[in-house]
Amino acid sequence: MRVGYNTADTLLLYTFDKYFDLNGSQQTQLREKIRALLAWHRATQLRGYADLLEAASKQVEGHVAADDVLAFNLEMNRRLVLIGDRAAPDLATLALSLETPQVERFATKLADDNAKTRREAMASDGRHSLEQREKRGVERAEEWFGYVSPQQLALIREALATRPDSDAWWQYEREQRRSDLLHLVRQIQSERPSNEEGARRLRDYFAHLAEPADAERRARMAEYRRGNAELIAALINAASAEQKAALLKKLRGYADDCISLAASAARG
Repeated sequence: MRVGYNTADTLLLYTFDKYFDLNGSQQTQLREKIRALLAWHRATQLRGYADLLEAASKQVEGHVAADDVLAFNLEMNRRLVLIGDRAAPDLATLALSLETPQVERFATKLADDNAKTRREAMASDGRHSLEQREKRGVERAEEWFGYVSPQQLALIREALATRPDSDAWWQYEREQRRSDLLHLVRQIQSERPSNEEGARRLRDYFAHLAEPADAERRARMAEYRRGNAELIAALINAASAEQKAALLKKLRGYADDCISLAASAARG
């Protein structure tokens, strides 16, 4: 986490350049804006993440309800939206500076992303689909618990067998998000609104990532979140003392990383 966070400015600039083929002036301005955004995030947000992780650690020591998991998810989404709120004016400035070929390059790159996710979905489809979903579920659980017990394996199997496959829906949701973003970038580039108005539209976009404006998409997202929360809570409550110790070590390790990274801002 520390290595990734400390190199995030380079990765972000590389990603923007990959999708837009930025000119020299855009790269210079964006590099400065990204560094400022990360400095703000390091100084004002990371300790809040640590507090949230510490609170989750205390809950894990007792009984965990699905509503507890949902509350954690909601709070994390709220904090992520704050990043979008902060970045929106600078992203609006970038969108207003884009030339038509850059926007079309963005469209092509997003289409490539869609094609890639569809190929991956096709490769995992068919009679092995449930087996592969189970394997992914076990691997994710092992990352947190160290290993999966027979009882937990049964919980994973039951959850996957009794609820709709979320993979197809998440593929659709990702494509919708890409389409919405492309439409917004084209709109800003062509209509040339004020920077303030462009930032407002971008803030709306980021807010709708957590809670889609479309009622059907919002309801489906809530359904999958609830299912995931119920499974996570069940896995935690079925965990052995050894597994809970591994989970707590993981959560507190991330909290320590956040505190350490935040402290580096105070040191300058």
